[in-house]
Amino acid sequence: MNEQKRFVLAMVLSGLIMAGYYFFFAIPAQKQAERIAAEQATSQPKAEVEQVFEPKPRSELIAANRRIKIDTPSLHGSFQTTGMRFDDMELKNYKKTVKKDSPDVTLLSPDGADHGAEIFDNWTRQGGGSGLETDWAVVNGNILTPDSPIELRYDGDGFTVKRKISVDDKFLITLEDTLTNTSDHELSLVHKGASRQYGMPEELTNLYIIQEGPIAILDGVTQKIKYRSLASRKKKGKGGISEKGTAGWVGLTDRYWLTAVIPQQGETIQADLRLQRIDGQDVYEAAYTQDPMTLSAGKTVTSKGFIFVGAKQHSVLKNYMDTQGIARLDLAVDYGRLGILAKPMSWALTRLGALTGNFGVGILLLVLIVKIFLFPLNNKAYASMAKMRAVQPKLKKLQARYGDDRVKLQQETMALYKKEGVNPVAGCLPMIPQMFVFLALYKSLFITMEMRHAPFFGYLNDLSAREPISILNGFGLFPWDSIPTPALAALALGPLALLYGLTMAMMQTLNTPPADKTQARIMQFMPLFFMFIMARFASGLLLYWVWNNTLTLVQQYYITRKFKVDTPLDGFLKKLFGKSKKSADKE
Repeated sequence: MNEQKRFVLAMVLSGLIMAGYYFFFAIPAQKQAERIAAEQATSQPKAEVEQVFEPKPRSELIAANRRIKIDTPSLHGSFQTTGMRFDDMELKNYKKTVKKDSPDVTLLSPDGADHGAEIFDNWTRQGGGSGLETDWAVVNGNILTPDSPIELRYDGDGFTVKRKISVDDKFLITLEDTLTNTSDHELSLVHKGASRQYGMPEELTNLYIIQEGPIAILDGVTQKIKYRSLASRKKKGKGGISEKGTAGWVGLTDRYWLTAVIPQQGETIQADLRLQRIDGQDVYEAAYTQDPMTLSAGKTVTSKGFIFVGAKQHSVLKNYMDTQGIARLDLAVDYGRLGILAKPMSWALTRLGALTGNFGVGILLLVLIVKIFLFPLNNKAYASMAKMRAVQPKLKKLQARYGDDRVKLQQETMALYKKEGVNPVAGCLPMIPQMFVFLALYKSLFITMEMRHAPFFGYLNDLSAREPISILNGFGLFPWDSIPTPALAALALGPLALLYGLTMAMMQTLNTPPADKTQARIMQFMPLFFMFIMARFASGLLLYWVWNNTLTLVQQYYITRKFKVDTPLDGFLKKLFGKSKKSADKE
């Protein structure tokens, strides 16, 4: 017993020492090393180091080029006529934060700005460059709106391109091209486009379950790689992804947004998802190159492509698939391997949130619906657990009697299970399908666009963000952030995080404790451990977990009492409400 106590104490102390070392020594040391490395890099002679990128003001870069303004109910910004660079785009209906004076979400910014991003689409002769030097002349129009398209013209070496640009009231820009061979011989023309991100995006979740980085759809199949993976591969001397197939589209995606360039559907393209070093910056790129198109002298052909800049609303993406024929644009929303479950759950979350007018209420209702659907399976599992707990006193007697004879103990144990009608596995098997259901629900909460900046009640003003109050700021009583310093982030427990730990601990009292006392003691720390882990997640996910735990606790406790099995929770309720055991049994 003493050795077991010392073992558990040693584990706890080791964990505290490691956590203290990480937050108070490792993190400061890492930051100091990065600062020293940066100072050393800037102090070296320029001839000996690579060009250092120094960002310029976004407004200054926008004003420095000839542009066409864009103004729609959903977008505002502009694009450069040189190189057909869409590099100035903001979303009118989405704010960066929940604050009233928050600026609009910026998806595209010029090359040279901090966190620059752009999309370009051009035609060149076979063997030509990217087309970024293409000088398009404005033929008609001065501002791009849903009611006023823009017409441009490019006179190349032996060919001309007339382009009509139109935009809808959401996020799709249409490029309709008419190409003419003005030479006296055959020409091979190539259509090229790319979505670029200069440096890492400003906001990344860096979560395993979310695709953040270049993506391409070829032959209806997704090709994708994350920003972090591209950076890691480049350090190891490896390239990105290069595949050929039927378009499709290519773009850059993250949790909520997509910037994509879409060639004419059905054509064969080469898609390249890569990381390049340009002018001192890491440039993440999803690019396509269409197979060369051969034109005879004097011949004219047409081509139609698109550019998407906006929010990954599933209904909007699906509409573009149906009306514009864009192949699998819905795959921009990363439902993952459990998509067959996550997709309908995401749809249900959106519908319930819209019907109730509160996305948090939608989460509660969806969890309740799922729990009702799984009610029979849960009943079977909890009944088996209750029976297992009921035979624990008899098992302990058998262990005391046959503790030294493992074979006899196993025989007597199986005989006891048969006599009492207990199946140890029956409590686990019903949980397997439930695991997949709730993993899908967990994923849908992460990727559902409507959850972003959605309020619940009280202090929860953004279900997609971490709780805004914690024990570190007195749950909002003190005038500082819930996380005063990054080093204390692990200790910032909000009300939902505390409720999660409490409900998990109460659920644990209903389960049969492990026979090994050391394991049992370790299990006692699990609610505390997970409480600190889960506190880092979005409040919408915590709301889901707390509500799910509460419903599970009520159902499991009811089944356990139905079999007249006493648990530590009964003792707690007796002290709390002052009820005797007989009155509790009658209820």
